[in-house]
Amino acid sequence: MNKEGISFLNQLIRSLEETEIKLEDAYNSKDSERLTRYKSFMLEIQKKIGEAL
Repeated sequence: MNKEGISFLNQLIRSLEETEIKLEDAYNSKDSERLTRYKSFMLEIQKKIGEAL
């Protein structure tokens, strides 16, 4: 994997980590709309990581 690929994966992982925090906050506040949105976003990121690998 080249530098660009590694950089891209790092960005995706950081986004995943940040979204995890937001997902937990949405869960704790029982905000189902945000919970669904963040869950979908996390699944998209996981898919992109899988494709990159």
